Amino acid sequence: MVDEPAPGTHLQNLRRRRGLSQEGLADRAGLSVSTIRKIEQGGNARLETFHILARALDAETSSLFQPGSPDPIAEHEESNKLNLIPLRQVLTPVIGLAGAVTFGAEAPAESREASLRADLSEAVGRYRADDFEAVAAMLPGMIRQSHSLVNRAADEERATLLRLRAEIFQLAGLFLTQVRQYDLAYAAIRDAINDATAVGDNLTAAFGAISQAWLFIRQGRFVDAESLAGDIASKIEPRMSTATDEDLSAWGWLLLRGSAAAIRNNRQDSSDEFLSLADVAASRVSAARAPDHHNQYLTTFGPAVVAMKRAESMMVMGDARGVLRLAENIPHPRSGRRRSDNLSRHLLDVAAAHTDLRDYRDATDVLVQLRKNSPEWLRHQRKAKDILLILLRSRKRSLSQELRDLADFLDVAA
Repeated sequence: MVDEPAPGTHLQNLRRRRGLSQEGLADRAGLSVSTIRKIEQGGNARLETFHILARALDAETSSLFQPGSPDPIAEHEESNKLNLIPLRQVLTPVIGLAGAVTFGAEAPAESREASLRADLSEAVGRYRADDFEAVAAMLPGMIRQSHSLVNRAADEERATLLRLRAEIFQLAGLFLTQVRQYDLAYAAIRDAINDATAVGDNLTAAFGAISQAWLFIRQGRFVDAESLAGDIASKIEPRMSTATDEDLSAWGWLLLRGSAAAIRNNRQDSSDEFLSLADVAASRVSAARAPDHHNQYLTTFGPAVVAMKRAESMMVMGDARGVLRLAENIPHPRSGRRRSDNLSRHLLDVAAAHTDLRDYRDATDVLVQLRKNSPEWLRHQRKAKDILLILLRSRKRSLSQELRDLADFLDVAA
């Protein structure tokens, strides 16, 4: 059996082909020599670090990755597994000789479609309010009830109930990706797409593909994410003269996912092409849409979101000043009823841009604002912890109370 080269070996080979010393690559990438040396000697690094190195070497980020043994799982990751056992049981059930088995599980009470739809609406509201504990508690019962409804459905009811179950799986996939339980998220999104395609609902299946592309980006599977988004986008591209808001939103979000994957893989031309098409889709979407639809992809796509994702691409490429220039013209949602995922992510990019430019006071203010408006969401953002670490290390005098509070909140050593 031949061992696959580790990322450090690929990095070293590529660096040498470019005629660079470790010091030369560190200077070009804006990293320390010790970071380069550690990776080449087999050490690990954040995905963002590999992207910076690939960009400095004019290569695709994915060219640095090959199969290898993962690092040991941190203790808090093990506890997350225990916290989500009920959800694991319904998404990855025991498979016996006669199929799925639910040992010791209580049979769900007689389910009704109307009550399950009401539960879905409540769970979506909880998710948007960052009440992740409530979402985790609600989803297992909802999935069991949806199975019961589908299994007992008459032929004429089956398609409607499969769509409902797909929407529940979709929510589970979004939640699990948010809390970084990627394998479980994949199972939920896969089942959502399977249910949607079983009844020929290409739009719902496309929304599942959007979630799957986001999941792949979070896993570093940039080629898979770009290929998936591009392929589905080309298949569902709407005719502009007859396109509905739903059609445009699905197409637009796929384009944004393709752009996000491409830019992280140092494929800027491809990313820009996706963004240009997303601009076209956003310009056709109605300004007034029902904000209470449970599918967030149907209600969030538009010019402001495309601008936020363009700023995100700029930040990935290290253009901090460009991010701040663009941010000045991005409108914030007027409604304070619920947090906006897209705005929160955009504000993290703004904080990162301020940090890169050593505007530490402004960066701190943005993190304080995010903690106030999106506390539970912020806890799950590694980027927020990375920014905070830089802010903490930049202090030459004693830490301000704001930074101490943020460090305590994000569990970062001060």
